[in-house]
Amino acid sequence: MEPETWRYEYERTRYLREVHDVVLKRRFDDLAANLWSTDAAGNVTPPRSSESRQGLLRLLLHTELEQMGRGGEDARDFSEQALRDASAAGYVPPRLKSPFTGSPACYAKFGKRDHIRAAYERGALRIMPASSYDDPSLNSAQADKELEHATVTPNEHLMFKLYGLNAEGKEVEVPVQKKELFRYMMVPDFYVWCCGLSYDARLFHEFEAEAVLVVRDQEAFSSRVRDAVKAKVPSGEVIDGPLSYYDPYTIRRDQLIPIFSKNLRYLYQNEYRFAWTMPAGSALEPFFIEIGPMSDIAEFYETV
Repeated sequence: MEPETWRYEYERTRYLREVHDVVLKRRFDDLAANLWSTDAAGNVTPPRSSESRQGLLRLLLHTELEQMGRGGEDARDFSEQALRDASAAGYVPPRLKSPFTGSPACYAKFGKRDHIRAAYERGALRIMPASSYDDPSLNSAQADKELEHATVTPNEHLMFKLYGLNAEGKEVEVPVQKKELFRYMMVPDFYVWCCGLSYDARLFHEFEAEAVLVVRDQEAFSSRVRDAVKAKVPSGEVIDGPLSYYDPYTIRRDQLIPIFSKNLRYLYQNEYRFAWTMPAGSALEPFFIEIGPMSDIAEFYETV
């Protein structure tokens, strides 16, 4: 699709018309933050997926059109490169003790040096309740409401009448202003271990990481993790796969996937997830597993 088509598409629906100015600006910044990735040497590049890049540009244009309409602007410069440069301005390529080699295709777990070394040398992995990521002490790349998702639209409404009492004590219909309709998906708590589905040096920056575990034999790793968690929580039902990233303003509620949906602002993370659902009423607490040394299936890289 071309920008003129995207422009017409937005003018027909104006699905952002009720979004507060501050939230609209945050949306624009979140979308722009996904417009860059890195190459094997850590240099800034466009997103690796051309499909994702096109989707982001479409939503950015929609957001900018709404901003322009509110400001009475007829035109505004739109430079993808300028947006990429601005978003990546605070990024510095990591200096690694040994250069990253091989394909970026892997499971990649970024974190603090001691934690990643323990994973590489002993296979020590921490399995967390998904609810634990709803924590303001975590950085913005980690914190998320994993159990709560919503779609938003101003173009559908619940139809009802609201009544109250007027100054004379008589019952009258109260005027209602139509705003946005939120449809929620609430998910019961579950256990989760997550990683990237490829190596992207950008994630050293986003996760404030000092090291990364690069898993090359994904099948062997998956088998070891499944077996170790089964021994700890026999009642858990494991499912794993890549996440589906959604824009709450352009997706339908029935398109959300429990456990495997995540807000589009996190698209750059390209997350793969191992999850375990538990019987209703289970009390979930973090726990560790050890799957043994991983030198036969993984690599360890650390910053200087």
